[in-house]
Amino acid sequence: MPFGSVVGFRPQKTELLTRTLTRKGRTYVMEGKSKSLLFRNRDFGLLWSGESVSLLGSEISIIALPSLAVLVFGEGTLGVGVLVALQWIPFVLLAPLLGVFTDRFRRRPLMHFANIGRFITLGSLPLAAVLGHLTVTHLYAAALVKGIFDVVFQLAYQAYLPNLLEREDFADGNAKTQLSRSLAVVLGRSAGGGLVGLIGAAKAVTADAFSYLVSSLTLLFIRSKEPAPAVAARGFGATLGELKAGVALTFGNRLLRYLTLMATFGNMAVSMTLAMIIVYAYKDLDFGPGRLGLALAAGGFAVVAGAMLSRKINAKYGMGRTLIFTHLVLGVAFVLLPTAQTGGTAFAFTVIVVSQLISSFTSPIANVGIMTLIQKATPPQAMGRVGGVALPFVWGANAIGPLLGSGIAAISNNATTFFVAAAMAWIATIWIVLGSVHTLFDEVPVELRVAV
Repeated sequence: MPFGSVVGFRPQKTELLTRTLTRKGRTYVMEGKSKSLLFRNRDFGLLWSGESVSLLGSEISIIALPSLAVLVFGEGTLGVGVLVALQWIPFVLLAPLLGVFTDRFRRRPLMHFANIGRFITLGSLPLAAVLGHLTVTHLYAAALVKGIFDVVFQLAYQAYLPNLLEREDFADGNAKTQLSRSLAVVLGRSAGGGLVGLIGAAKAVTADAFSYLVSSLTLLFIRSKEPAPAVAARGFGATLGELKAGVALTFGNRLLRYLTLMATFGNMAVSMTLAMIIVYAYKDLDFGPGRLGLALAAGGFAVVAGAMLSRKINAKYGMGRTLIFTHLVLGVAFVLLPTAQTGGTAFAFTVIVVSQLISSFTSPIANVGIMTLIQKATPPQAMGRVGGVALPFVWGANAIGPLLGSGIAAISNNATTFFVAAAMAWIATIWIVLGSVHTLFDEVPVELRVAV
């Protein structure tokens, strides 16, 4: 997870614009920069551009790697499930330890290391296929190693990003990163399917491999000097002590504790729904692949729209209140799904589309608020440890959600799964209130910041 204080940033001269804002009868004069963040911060533009290419490549692999397992090695649902799980397991098991090491080293070299590692790991698959030596064991091993490098990069990226931004630009930077993720989902997966059909699954993986190389090359042109981390004691005892300190920092701080719980429940709700909506559409609504694909495509457009408007919405209504609203509405989107069975095919199609539009639109808006608040609450020297402790909960929910959803559906039915998902989304709002997150507009008061 990201952090807040700005270190090593060299302010750039920018022309300021003033504007007035009236709220509750009072008029405020606010200053804003006249130029886009991309034009006045070259280093962020490089980092963002490289990450955008990398994210696009990753979405291609989401299609290409399972396709390789099925089309080349004849793997079934179990084999594909293991392949996907191997890429998530490092986030759950290794993130806390790797978070400690993230705080011990400069983050840009770590990102280089992870990018080159992923380039070599994924590049080995099409190379082995061309040479006639590709095996299913090689495929599974590559998925696991890629997952480890993913953790290294994710922690380093989230810790490095605020070093290139002024504090007031955190939300804008997060919004652009979220937009890249949203566009990558829409464009990357369709491109992945096209590449698999055109050149084969193994060769399609090459696109992802080279995307990491491009990402690494953009890092070379960043000019900002990253400050050296504080010298830390070495050895098992010191590492264990820092790991414990990361747990204390994350769950000992009221804001971070409840943001982590909120994000965990929110991710669990979304992942449960994504896993079961396809089964629900086929078995309960009698959808064909074409109708289902068209209904789900609406979510792709909505997630891009949400990412594009995320900064403006958070700035207008405040990050805390926006988080309350997005999670309440997310629950409504999930409750709508069981009603699709009460009408005909046209009605069911409309319900799925509306639900997808709501849930997909709100998710990036919430993500920008969460990331920005964490950045403003956490000092840079603790970023790796805080992120390492939080990721197993927040991203681990993506792995647990589908299992929980399928278990509930097996015991009861698909509709029950959606009601449980809605309840989890609404429980997330309780954590927001308990942590006083709803009172925050665009800044974190000193008493809610992490004390190191």
